[in-house]
Amino acid sequence: MKLDNKYIIGCHCMFYEIDMVEEYLYSLQLALEDIDNKENVKIEMMWNMSEYFEKCETKQSIYSKIEKLEKKYDFDSLFYKDNDNPYTMADYRRELNNKCNGFDYVIWGESDCLMPRQMFGVLEQLKTYANQQGIHRYITTFGIRKMWDESWRVLEHPKFTDKPYYEMDTEEEIKLATTSPWSIRYTMSQKEMDDVNNQTDEIDLRLIDYPKFDGSGLVISSDLLRSGANIPPAVYMNGDDTSFLESCRLHMGNNYKQFVVKNVLKVHNRTHPKKRRYVVNEDESVTSHKKRGQKAWYKTFNEISKGNLNKLFYSQERFSTYDDFKEAIGKK
Repeated sequence: MKLDNKYIIGCHCMFYEIDMVEEYLYSLQLALEDIDNKENVKIEMMWNMSEYFEKCETKQSIYSKIEKLEKKYDFDSLFYKDNDNPYTMADYRRELNNKCNGFDYVIWGESDCLMPRQMFGVLEQLKTYANQQGIHRYITTFGIRKMWDESWRVLEHPKFTDKPYYEMDTEEEIKLATTSPWSIRYTMSQKEMDDVNNQTDEIDLRLIDYPKFDGSGLVISSDLLRSGANIPPAVYMNGDDTSFLESCRLHMGNNYKQFVVKNVLKVHNRTHPKKRRYVVNEDESVTSHKKRGQKAWYKTFNEISKGNLNKLFYSQERFSTYDDFKEAIGKK
């Protein structure tokens, strides 16, 4: 297949995510397998080696792993190494969005995400249809697994939408959540995702007029980004997707458009067992999704991030800064 459009797919990867990110890169390789003009797709990896928040056990080992990936997969590497100034996924995605002028689509990759093989074929057809309908500023999302409330139902893959959602509060719930394929806490393989998507004969495409999405595998038309929609600078860590969602709503108003490719699944492996490795003094007795959450620095920074998120629009409240964070945790 020859692509008529140009794509940039960017992913921010912390040093501790290095052991799982190959699954993401492999999913992109498979998606590109039947593409004749692969030069129309720019894959970018931002390797964040900063120890501003957490210390790395063995940086040389991380660099060696990156070199192996560079030899195996086709992508451009960027590095952030400053230990004195923080840099987060929100910072990278903000910069990625600003590269929109050279491309038709900007796609937010994520180190624990698997993109569907069908991605490019679907997006090419979608762009043609959208142009015919006079729709140029839009979001596209692929199907997701069972989420925590009914508001996500519009995005859920039909194979999973009527399944139960499991919390992670008890041992029994954790067991169910991590062993049920429809659960967002279950680590799904490429083959399992392919098996689901291979059952799709005809694309179930929906159009909604309100923003609803998470950040992993998010597809953004460049015209939407050219309108100025982006992650506000006051968003430091958590809330990059939520703040961008609200920015889209603010910029597009009643003209907001989002295509939902409901029966083509993309995977977000939130509790991947390889998600956090090589962090100094990490508590290995807890599951990956709890490792960072129990740390004092993260609790403080998360509180600041969420506080700023709630002050973004139509407010005169002062935003918290990194100086406030340093003062709160006593960081010199």
